[in-house]
Amino acid sequence: MKRIVSLLLCAVILFTAVVSAAPVSVAAEDAAVIPVVHVVGTGTPISRKNAEGETERVYPVQIPEGYIEEKAKIFLPVFAEAFFTQRWDEFCDVLYEILSPLFSSMALDKNGEVTDGSYVEWTWSLESLAADTRADGTYGVTDYMFHYDWRLDPMIIADTLHRYIEDVLTVTGAEKVALYGRCLGSNIVAAYMHKYGGEHVCEVIHYASALYGATQCSKVFTGELRLHADGIERFVYDINLDIDEYFMGFIQAFVSLLNKTYGLDITCWAINNVMEDIYLDIIPRVIAESYGTFPAYWGMVRIEDYEKAKETVFYGSDISEYSKLIEKIEYFRNNVQLTFEDDVKKLRESGIEFSNIVKYGYQSIPVTEEGDALSDALCSVEKSSFGAATALVNESFSDDYIEKAKEKGTFNYISPDKQIDASTCLSPDTTWFVKNLFHTDFPTCINGLVSEIVNNDGYTVTSSAEYPQYLVYNKEDNRLVPMDSGNMNTTQRWEVTFFEAFVSFFKNLLKMIEGKVAESFAK
Repeated sequence: MKRIVSLLLCAVILFTAVVSAAPVSVAAEDAAVIPVVHVVGTGTPISRKNAEGETERVYPVQIPEGYIEEKAKIFLPVFAEAFFTQRWDEFCDVLYEILSPLFSSMALDKNGEVTDGSYVEWTWSLESLAADTRADGTYGVTDYMFHYDWRLDPMIIADTLHRYIEDVLTVTGAEKVALYGRCLGSNIVAAYMHKYGGEHVCEVIHYASALYGATQCSKVFTGELRLHADGIERFVYDINLDIDEYFMGFIQAFVSLLNKTYGLDITCWAINNVMEDIYLDIIPRVIAESYGTFPAYWGMVRIEDYEKAKETVFYGSDISEYSKLIEKIEYFRNNVQLTFEDDVKKLRESGIEFSNIVKYGYQSIPVTEEGDALSDALCSVEKSSFGAATALVNESFSDDYIEKAKEKGTFNYISPDKQIDASTCLSPDTTWFVKNLFHTDFPTCINGLVSEIVNNDGYTVTSSAEYPQYLVYNKEDNRLVPMDSGNMNTTQRWEVTFFEAFVSFFKNLLKMIEGKVAESFAK
């Protein structure tokens, strides 16, 4: 059991890092009337020079050939001994020794600074920016994409962004830019606006914002990882594994049956109890030597989780050694995260428009107690929208809630699927919600909405029938379409009854047996 738990903890740490760095689609037909500086999220590759002067990749993490096999020879005997003795200290030590080299290769120092010469694999020049500038006087949403070392202090990254904006203005001759940040990029945009104000900016747009926290990142830092039974069942219908379709169907049906007979609840309960006991043996050592040294990643820890995260990550350490890192973390927290709503009001008072695009239609990845939160899998709708009220992922608002909204005059802000009430978010009239989008999906059709926002002063959710407040992403033809009663239920994949799972279980089992028999005769 503890082996499963420990490996689960490690998988979550890896998954949180990798999914936020997934490749994204760029380049689309769009035309903005002012330059759009597009601040990307995490994941730009990072490299450094080794002792021989050769370039080696730091991120994405490179697992040496044969590493897993080599470490398994050490790991398995230690696990076997721990299993029989129920003493897990040595097991945790060995697990740490296996994981540490993989994660620590990209770590910053205890001040949250680069000391090993590693650098982001991206740069720009006036010449390269000029080459990306269109001759017709329009600007694409993806023409000026700002990359950065996503480990660093957002306030330091803001300095580099400032120089980039100045260079964009130089090559375009424009007076101002629209500043468009996605995921962690929203944090960088917020840091920039705090530090430099709006002299060079006329529009700020957040997209899948992580400024108020990304659930999985936050809970890895606190160590509060808990399996969520219903979420696991939904999750197996969301993932696309490169395996035989009948085997995948068998797995899905098996998990559904296990959950609907409470077997999954019991399993999750047992694992979660163990997690509570051992997380301080794993999380602090791994995180404090990797992601916990990244000031930018601390910016994705939710405000309410911060104190617990600090206790967990620095558990067993002399916290004074991290004083400069904590100073960076808390400056961003106190001056950017906690003041953001006031800062947006000041932006508007100075004539700078603020808009937000939020994704949803997925649950939070089911490794926290919030596995049924309405989400894009990593950022909850409540956080990325800065305060929208939501139902649970597989539910809708009650009739009583709807009636009260009608009485208050806020019913028009409620989504057709009755899962979101935008009236309570920071910017009800300039926040768009797109259903059926995973956090790391950045389809090119979004660029059309961004261009409309940039091109039209005072553009709101009621300005165009093409882009109302609630939209659905149509994957087949890469389009955003207005949400209505005919397309709003994109989560039918989760709606599996016990009888359907039972039939599917045996149907797929028989198909697998049939395939194996046919394979045997073919030989």
